[in-house]
Amino acid sequence: MLFAATAMAGSSAWAHATLQSATPAKDAEVTSSPKEVTLQFNEHLESAFSNAKLVDSTGKEVTTQKATLDATDHSVMKLAVPALTPGQYKVEYVAVGHDGHRRKGDYSFTVK
Repeated sequence: MLFAATAMAGSSAWAHATLQSATPAKDAEVTSSPKEVTLQFNEHLESAFSNAKLVDSTGKEVTTQKATLDATDHSVMKLAVPALTPGQYKVEYVAVGHDGHRRKGDYSFTVK
């Protein structure tokens, strides 16, 4: 019994950083260019190893600044976005939690 309880309690320590929500959201259609992309993860991230970028439909990166973690909540990553023309864009991110595991992901949204 003790082993099972210890194993279950320890499993949460091995959880990886997982995207919980984003603004703009996955598959969203926005009517104006967002000023930033905000990514909310399930745990605090390591700023030195976590990043995001925004690419257009041709695969060209349109962001020029490194993503930053929110000053008061290190589970939130923010990416400044230049004025976007109408089209589809993809957010590509790398999130590294305190366990050191890298999680890559991406999603798209459209500017109408």
